[in-house]
Amino acid sequence: MANEAADLKKVLGLKDAIGIAIGQIIGAGIMSITGIAIGLTGTGVPLAFLLSSIFMLIITIPLAVLGSVLPTTGGMYTYTSRLLSPNAGFVYLLLFTFGHLTIAVYAISFAQYLQGLMPEAPIMLVAFIILTFFYLINLFGVKFMSSLGKWLVVIKLLSLLVFIVWGVTEVDYSVFHPKEMMPGGWTGLLTAVGMTSFASGGAYAVVEMGGEMKRPHRDIPLAILISSGIVALLYIGIGIVATGVLPVSEVAGESLADVARTILPHPLFLFFIVGGAMFALASTLNVTFSWVTRGMLVACRDGWLPAAFGAVNRRFGTPHWLLTFYYLLGVIPIVTGVSLTTISQLGVGILLFSSIFPVLSALQLPRKHTELYRKAPFTMKPTLLYIIVSIAVILLVYQGYLLLSRLSTPLIIGNVLLFNASILYVKMVGRRKDDRLEINLTQ
Repeated sequence: MANEAADLKKVLGLKDAIGIAIGQIIGAGIMSITGIAIGLTGTGVPLAFLLSSIFMLIITIPLAVLGSVLPTTGGMYTYTSRLLSPNAGFVYLLLFTFGHLTIAVYAISFAQYLQGLMPEAPIMLVAFIILTFFYLINLFGVKFMSSLGKWLVVIKLLSLLVFIVWGVTEVDYSVFHPKEMMPGGWTGLLTAVGMTSFASGGAYAVVEMGGEMKRPHRDIPLAILISSGIVALLYIGIGIVATGVLPVSEVAGESLADVARTILPHPLFLFFIVGGAMFALASTLNVTFSWVTRGMLVACRDGWLPAAFGAVNRRFGTPHWLLTFYYLLGVIPIVTGVSLTTISQLGVGILLFSSIFPVLSALQLPRKHTELYRKAPFTMKPTLLYIIVSIAVILLVYQGYLLLSRLSTPLIIGNVLLFNASILYVKMVGRRKDDRLEINLTQ
């Protein structure tokens, strides 16, 4: 592969990286997943957010080490395919791809918040329209809301702070006791932890931007650690207000709109719903369309997929077939009427399993890149790295199992068939490929 990172300008500093990480974490997840998590573990959601933040930190430590030792431009597919094997890289990419059924979550949640302002708005129709709109925006290469830049992060942070500050005085703190916090026992709590990891994750996005950072070896791990800590505190506050103001039965499986309407003056309520929730969901959907195709583009160049599938439109500079594929992936759950809980459990469960591959690839660093590993600012003794990776893999497997095991039997069977089909495809195509792939380093 050509060294694409060499053509990128190194303009991002630590503050930029922290802003990008926070902006990536705070988005659709917190607005769409909180109500689902309440349905799983009642008022235990603040504890679930705390545990999921710790859980995601453990997972991102190996990724931070990867970013410190081998900063590169590209996704987790690059690390997996170059450090583990090309076959493992494509299996990861397939799981990652189908895990992005969660694209539908953004659109449906947007419709739910709109319904908070316009009760007669049909959720599924609005979800279909908003998904189609952002598909077309990205298909024609329009950079929607790109000029907002860092202000987007500020708006989202302010909306969360408004929700927390106005809500903490309205909370009935007597509901935070074991019986109310764990109505489904440890299984319900840990399932909610896996679900809220969808909201707590995202800091690893800076790992993919090594080619654009001034000091990636140092700033990647620092940005991950700092942003994760800031967001964890915010999310715990959100969880306390979301579960302590109204009865659990009224907020389980719902958006945060009812709680916001109860605690906020009308102008602030409108700011939270429009400037915070709906804007965050819309922007996250837009940004997801803008980057989610990148791994598949690399896979097309690597020969895993037909080159025509990764074709880029000459006029608009967009991968039209790949964008259409992800669009249809998001449309299916909407038009079939699958519940938000089911989509979330299925998508997040698959994404958790897919994360196992890049985490495992960190194990190859001390052996394959001994000198770079020794000199990197953020590393540790290989034995400690092996322990952390082992714990991370166990957590990913267990949380993914909890989410997927709650699905209906047909969906479970479908997942098994999908995974087996992926393995079969990899074995067939892998025999015809040149496996000598190298990673592009950003020095």
